[in-house]
Amino acid sequence: MTLRRALRPVLLLPALLVALGGTAARAGAQAQEWTSNVVASVTVAPPPILLETTRNLYFGSVGPGSDVIVPARPPYTAGTWSAGARFGNLRKNVNYGVTLTLPTQLTRGTRTIPVSWNGTQYGWVCVWNASNGTPDVCTVMQQAFNPASHTSTALVIDLPNNTPGNNNFAADVYIGGRLTVPGGTLAPGTYSAPINITLARIN
Repeated sequence: MTLRRALRPVLLLPALLVALGGTAARAGAQAQEWTSNVVASVTVAPPPILLETTRNLYFGSVGPGSDVIVPARPPYTAGTWSAGARFGNLRKNVNYGVTLTLPTQLTRGTRTIPVSWNGTQYGWVCVWNASNGTPDVCTVMQQAFNPASHTSTALVIDLPNNTPGNNNFAADVYIGGRLTVPGGTLAPGTYSAPINITLARIN
């Protein structure tokens, strides 16, 4: 090997390093960044609604041709009383809606007795502070309502921020009705049908 051939790789190495260094510098100058802005969040669930059925609607003992009216609130005819449901753990700044499922008749087997709910005397809502209030002392809200008007349209219970007392309320909903017993022979026994009282948050 001649001296010239031996020196050729040595002379090319610095030139190659200079070329590679220039490429790296250009790549660094052209580097770009993309930033994504995301959000961290959490949903705090509201406290659960506490439900208590306080009593069932009772029309008492009837005979053929009877017309029995049970109001939502006392006074009641002896042996009768309205249905009641209590919804607890309600909070301020929340609107609640009450809807009803009401039967058109009480049944016993194939036998029926018509029942109706149309009238403000058959519905009553009483809202009170559950921490320092007294049931049936409706210091927050009290309202008569027509049950027949709230089978699809909710009765709204609104607890604004300026509601007195601490943030723990209860709503008692009472339902009465009118039973129209047909004349003639009436098969003895208990006639009944379900009533559904539903409360839901609407905001």
